[in-house]
Amino acid sequence: MSYGGRGGYNQRSEEEMVMGQMMIKLSMSINKQCFTECVNSFREEALTASEKTCITQCAARQSGAFAAMNDISQQLSAKGGMF
Repeated sequence: MSYGGRGGYNQRSEEEMVMGQMMIKLSMSINKQCFTECVNSFREEALTASEKTCITQCAARQSGAFAAMNDISQQLSAKGGMF
């Protein structure tokens, strides 16, 4: 299917859009997991200082773990796969 131009639509833009969607899903997943882990009471209208700290540290841990897994995956791919 051609969308004009030089033989088709911009595949890079499509890949960037998919990556953007994946990053949004990852971010939402991290936020949900950290909120569930860190917020235990709804007595206050706003997050407490300890809840904010917990969420910040949790998000940093989760993001760091994802980045490490991504690095390992890229290294394995460069070596020809996992097996």
